[in-house]
Amino acid sequence: MDITRIYKSFLVVAFLLFTLVSYGQRIAIMGAMEQEIQMLTEDLMHKKMVVKGGITFYKGKLEGQKVVILKAGVGKVNAAYSSAILFENFKVSALLFTGVAGGVGPEIQPGDVVLAEQLVQYDFGKLERDQFTVWPFYPISDLQERQSLYLKTDALLLASAQKAVAGITLENISGRSPRFYTGTIATGDTFVNSAEKAAELHAAYDALATEMEGAAVAQICSFRKIPFLVIRSCSDNANTNAHVDYQKFVLPAANNSAKIVRALLNQIRVPL
Repeated sequence: MDITRIYKSFLVVAFLLFTLVSYGQRIAIMGAMEQEIQMLTEDLMHKKMVVKGGITFYKGKLEGQKVVILKAGVGKVNAAYSSAILFENFKVSALLFTGVAGGVGPEIQPGDVVLAEQLVQYDFGKLERDQFTVWPFYPISDLQERQSLYLKTDALLLASAQKAVAGITLENISGRSPRFYTGTIATGDTFVNSAEKAAELHAAYDALATEMEGAAVAQICSFRKIPFLVIRSCSDNANTNAHVDYQKFVLPAANNSAKIVRALLNQIRVPL
């Protein structure tokens, strides 16, 4: 028996099956605002625009990968709606969320990047006698148990992103080179402009950054079993100067996050 020949035949069959399964699939790239996806849509090869459910989707190729890019809108409801429309109309192999956030870790500075290892929805829970308790993510079915307080991102995507960032140079912000962190991102329907709240989020969840969409997208990806990763470049420190720093740094921070997405796409050349 020719083992080498059998092995080669197995590889051919496996490749054909993989091709059939993955045919038509795209990596979805989502940002909440136009600034967060503009750099990516401008460089999209063979770009085609499709409108579904009031959302404009940009199909094409980026870094050799078939992708679909969309603006989700600000906040958890918009992000969840956009995710649902995306998955109903496109075959998605993975989802990358790109954009800006407020840094809440004491060491985080404007420009620094947080790759989400997990996300928590900090404003979902029960308020009783001025004491707020965050609830775990609820499943759709009452027959299922409540999920964890945290939603984990895809380990392979995270590892690929960590490897990808080692080889890129980002734009300096506020006179310093951005640093990279991996950890928890806290999501809530609030633009945090309070040093006290920022410190609270870090203390309660060991959060490094806060934003308004990630955990909602993560929950829907978990329901649909879609691998996902959230990449956030900090435009501010979520403190009393956040509204000023945000206006100053939102565009370069968003572009840095988009650069990481492109580097990650190069890192995962083989379709997921």
